[in-house]
Amino acid sequence: MRLFKNRGDFYIPKSGKGSSKEAKILFILLIFIVLFTVAFVILLNHKYDSAAEFFGKGEVTVTQKEEDNELNLPTITGKTNFLVMETDDSGTNLHYIIILQADKNSVSYKAAALSTELSLDGEKIKDVYKTGGGAGVQKRLTEYLGFEIDYYAVFTTNSFVNFTGKLGTIIYPVNSDIRYSGGSGDDKYTIHLNEGEQKLSGRDISNLLRYHNEKTKDYFTEGELVLKALTGLFNAENYEKAESLFRLFIKSTTTDISVRDFENGKNAVYVYCVRNNDITIYTVNSQYDDNNVLTQNSAREIKGYFSK
Repeated sequence: MRLFKNRGDFYIPKSGKGSSKEAKILFILLIFIVLFTVAFVILLNHKYDSAAEFFGKGEVTVTQKEEDNELNLPTITGKTNFLVMETDDSGTNLHYIIILQADKNSVSYKAAALSTELSLDGEKIKDVYKTGGGAGVQKRLTEYLGFEIDYYAVFTTNSFVNFTGKLGTIIYPVNSDIRYSGGSGDDKYTIHLNEGEQKLSGRDISNLLRYHNEKTKDYFTEGELVLKALTGLFNAENYEKAESLFRLFIKSTTTDISVRDFENGKNAVYVYCVRNNDITIYTVNSQYDDNNVLTQNSAREIKGYFSK
């Protein structure tokens, strides 16, 4: 009797005592193999979500390798708040002001763009800058908002453009055509952008941030643009140049971020750069009353996001 049809088939003779005994053994083995296979498959499906889980972490699959790579990243914790500002090239007029947080516990970014007309106990934030510089703004906002701002950095327009030029460009979805000229004297700027995805240079980013702060007063979109720039420009390729880029950052800004701060934060910089396409981002919209004072709800929301 033929058991299988292909090459290597087993044949069981029709007669003979010895042959009959061999046939019974073969049948018993065959039944055992079938029963064992069925039982194994049922057990596997019942107890494990996948074969990879059954065999353990040592198996090499694409998904498992990606997970292992992520597990090999340094462990980072804590939250750090930054204040980023840009002025004209004379360092007089404040163009925009952004509060940023790197939440290392969840590997996320948070951003809140503030109006340069923001009134702090009757004094505009842009006037606070004129008398106290970046450190003065940092101190006043820390007191006013009720959470610690750890570091500040102030760019002039040209220093921002030169620094971001070393980082590269970003692809950004422009919601509608923009044709606008603003500013005055040596501080004029012009934007010509078409609707749709556009490649933005450092100059484009600077002008667009200023446009949303001064013209449209769309602080939510301003914050979104900052986060898009962060996740796009802080990437694995630029991390390879982190030390030279930090030296350029120090030359390009007035800041209280030190070389020691940079060295202590290199693990965090590495994680954010490697995972730049897998970072959660939050934009907090700032809203104002008729006197340019933050509304209570807006101040409460900003504090909720940036408190540690």
